[in-house]
Amino acid sequence: MAMELLKFVHDDKWPGTFLAVCARWIEGRSLTQHLLLMALAPLPFLLAALLMLHEMARTGPHAQTNLERGLATVRLLASAAESGVYLKSPRQLEQMLEAVRALGGVAAVAIYEQSGQPLVVRGRPELPAPGRIAGVRSAGLLNEKAGRMAFAAPVEPGQILLARLGRHDEPPGKFAGLPAIGWVYLEIDPGVTTLYGDKFVLANLFIAFATLLGGAYAALRLARAVGEPVAGLAEAARRIRAGQGAARVPVDAASRELRSLQEGFNTLAGGIDEVRRTMQARMEEATDRFAHEALHDHLTGLPNRRAFDRALDDAVSNARRLSDQGVLCFIDLDYFKTVNDLGGHAAGDALLCEVSELILQGVRAQDLVCRVGGDEFAIILRACSADDARRLAEGLCGAIAALCFNWENQCFKVSASFGMAVINDTVPDTAAVLKAADAACYAAKHEGRNKVVLCHEACSG
Repeated sequence: MAMELLKFVHDDKWPGTFLAVCARWIEGRSLTQHLLLMALAPLPFLLAALLMLHEMARTGPHAQTNLERGLATVRLLASAAESGVYLKSPRQLEQMLEAVRALGGVAAVAIYEQSGQPLVVRGRPELPAPGRIAGVRSAGLLNEKAGRMAFAAPVEPGQILLARLGRHDEPPGKFAGLPAIGWVYLEIDPGVTTLYGDKFVLANLFIAFATLLGGAYAALRLARAVGEPVAGLAEAARRIRAGQGAARVPVDAASRELRSLQEGFNTLAGGIDEVRRTMQARMEEATDRFAHEALHDHLTGLPNRRAFDRALDDAVSNARRLSDQGVLCFIDLDYFKTVNDLGGHAAGDALLCEVSELILQGVRAQDLVCRVGGDEFAIILRACSADDARRLAEGLCGAIAALCFNWENQCFKVSASFGMAVINDTVPDTAAVLKAADAACYAAKHEGRNKVVLCHEACSG
């Protein structure tokens, strides 16, 4: 086990593997957790500063030690005061300055905002001109007089600005050129009793703890202002993926940018919902159209052979089960080929449309007229006796014979042969009715066309 661990440590690939594991772990955290991690990022630097201060306290005070101590303290205070200056929280800053004042040798300490106005002052500082402090660009010794050392450092925008800009993945050093948001001022007087050791370290620990609390507080505020709207957007997107097209989010974010994002999301969601409903309506329309075309003739608009077969099956079934009586009538146009040959297929199509309209006008509302072939039609006469069916068929036969079909200054005369079969409870099946009606239609053709023939007449003939 020890050998495997040693081999892993000496392997050149382990740093990349370790970084990849850390990256996957960080990617799996929530926005609030990201902000808290960002707020706690300065912790290693604070600990390093505390160790350095502890070492200074252990070696004792002298000029170089006071210089290093002042620089370390003013840098630490500038880092710790970032959240308090940004949020303009005097209470938080006062706690920090009280802790610094408790250190031995600290004569005065102050924190200034970006305009140069003091936010918090402790002690009686011998301050230089305010413009001199505002000109400080990095931590350093500002003045030394009668053994008293004055230090100043800018409070630079760092983690809080990154969080505000939503740039969590970039180092604070990238924004080093931005102006300071404030300054810290520190005076050390060697004549004042200097307290080192544990008290000094504990005070700095308190500063570090206050810094972490301030950062965590700022992170939680940002998480509430940013995390909740983003979580609402994510939930609404999930609902849209689940098919809830009416999902929307309230436009109530704290920042203008997030409110614009919420409004844009609602607009986009409305557009998606409108497209979805339009596509659904078109699909339903296309489905209805396909269903209609599947059961209707594209030329005449009459039910086609498929619809006729279904209707005839129902008629035979009702006749056998409910003793309903009906009549099946086949119609075959006479001399239709002559119209097609002389006038062309366009003339034949126009003739079929006129004949279909003529048949529809001559039947009853409950009857079904179908086109079952090229020039063949079928009528299912429901609740109709054989005598009534004959009278209706003879009327249609006479109307078709009287039709004068005009096409390109020519008048074509056609007629029709009618073959009928009764549908009652004695019919064995659909095939028998079809065969009987077809035989009657053939007999009408054979007897000279333009005739109406019942099945029993065809059989006896």
